[in-house]
Amino acid sequence: MEKNAKKLLDKYRAGHCTPEEIAIVEAWYLQLPFEKEAPDHLLIETSKEEVWSRLRPHGRSVKLVTVKRIAIAASIILCCSVALYFVADRNTLPLTAKTELKDILPGGNKAMLTLADGTVVNLDDAKNGQIANQNGIVIRKAKNGQLEYIIKETPNASVTGSNAISTPRGGQYQVSLPDGTKVWLNAATTLKYPYAFAKNERVVELNGEAYFEVSKDQTRPFKVKTDAQTVEVLGTHFNINAYKDEAAVKTTLLEGAVKVSNASGSVNLHPGEQSRLNINTARLIVDQEIDIDKEMAWKNNVFSFDNDDLQSIMRQISRWYDVDVVYQGKITPEKYVGEIPRSSNLAEVFKILELNHVHTEVKGKVLTVSGN
Repeated sequence: MEKNAKKLLDKYRAGHCTPEEIAIVEAWYLQLPFEKEAPDHLLIETSKEEVWSRLRPHGRSVKLVTVKRIAIAASIILCCSVALYFVADRNTLPLTAKTELKDILPGGNKAMLTLADGTVVNLDDAKNGQIANQNGIVIRKAKNGQLEYIIKETPNASVTGSNAISTPRGGQYQVSLPDGTKVWLNAATTLKYPYAFAKNERVVELNGEAYFEVSKDQTRPFKVKTDAQTVEVLGTHFNINAYKDEAAVKTTLLEGAVKVSNASGSVNLHPGEQSRLNINTARLIVDQEIDIDKEMAWKNNVFSFDNDDLQSIMRQISRWYDVDVVYQGKITPEKYVGEIPRSSNLAEVFKILELNHVHTEVKGKVLTVSGN
């Protein structure tokens, strides 16, 4: 890779740069103070070490591009030492994100636990260790911030009750249920479950999105109920997206086998397949060609887009950054492909979108998105 600033700029202007060299130059475009003209090599020489030091050679680069490729030029944003690429018109210089956005931080481990007696525990504030003991089952917060159910004594079958764990917008959490099943909850999600499962089945209720790694038990099927469907398994790994503001409930299978049922029928899924239940028509279909990495991106702390429109992206942003999104003017119809770390603050996310003439203003918890 060329590290002489003058030679690198000459290569860039001639269109001979490698993708890595393009990333370096475009990083200067965004990091250096200038308006309409590209920086000269003397200005770059004074700051190139800072720019290069923030681009970790062996770090992960993630691309965010629009499907409509205008003049095909890569623009780069530096955030959390990760290069974010965006395809935009090279003649259109990057706009800066609104200063207020930098104060809107990403979500984290936040949740409320509601016990069978109605007691509500804020898990953010709870100390590590035992939180409660219900019918011989100890509920404890582990050092890693996860919630665990540990059976210390055989539960009295005549004593029953349910718990519920809820993440707010801007929250996520992991819980290990009494049978050993592990559940990861995305933002704005509620999972309701008995603190001791029945002898013949294990039934939980979900509103929102969660990833399940179900403990195998051939005698007790595990069922996840949403408002529109039921997923039944014996022991497997799968993800359910059942947000009320989405047009479909999506069940994605990673391992094992599941049966997805609703009022009009049922389908069986194999690993790598996804069922989609249309909320308006109640039609249940199976997609055999899905991107597992995209569906599981949230669990891996990434936003992943694949031909997603702006409003779909904004629903994810609303949940993770705890903001209400409203729209003004004509919103771009373009679709987006790529990834952004969920650890980015909102300003870093919108630097990319503003390159495509998507403008934002935030007042309190209200984020206004406007087009041209």
